[in-house]
Amino acid sequence: MAEASVLSFKNQLTLPRRVREDLGAKRGDVIVFIRDEAKGSWTLLRLPGDPVEALRFLGKNLGGTPEEVHREFEEAWEER
Repeated sequence: MAEASVLSFKNQLTLPRRVREDLGAKRGDVIVFIRDEAKGSWTLLRLPGDPVEALRFLGKNLGGTPEEVHREFEEAWEER
């Protein structure tokens, strides 16, 4: 099954209802986009609300320790 969304003039997407429901996402949730280099595709994941659980979740899904994931996100944030 496929769902679609149109990129707005502000480069924003609205997640279709089915996608939000499948992710269990609600307003204010952080959605992470993970690139699969081998397949050339992206995966969306909803982060847990607790920061420690979010780091564990990312470490499990991205590979690496919570500390490595935290460092990677800190570096990305500082580059903004």
